Amino acid sequence: MRKDEATPKGSNTNTNTNTIDNTTPTRPPFKIELALYAILKNGSLGITQPEAFSSYRESCLHTTISSLRHEKGIGFLAKPDLETVVYCHQKPFNRYWLASDNDRVKALRLLNAYRSNRGLSKVEYEAWHNPDGKAA
Repeated sequence: MRKDEATPKGSNTNTNTNTIDNTTPTRPPFKIELALYAILKNGSLGITQPEAFSSYRESCLHTTISSLRHEKGIGFLAKPDLETVVYCHQKPFNRYWLASDNDRVKALRLLNAYRSNRGLSKVEYEAWHNPDGKAA
């Protein structure tokens, strides 16, 4: 194809790898959207810094969790995960979970709002909390 020719209609020359599903977004996701997606996807397993880094290159998960707590009102539980200790005197990474089913619903609404703004369909995640609403 010459430089001055237009791309044929219906051509699939633009491949976008920033999508979470098969629809075409209008822009790349925000970091907070990627964090919410990973947290909800992991469900009752929770998430640690190394898992967030391998999932979407998050280098400051504790900051993102703090932002979700204080700015968005989503509750989290955190516990040191001793499985993440590799060296003798290394401090363990915290594992974060959504505190209750109400927090899961808030996180899901926020994620779907971000996705909607980008022209993507909603996602659904089943509850993993106990009937009393506390984390599993």
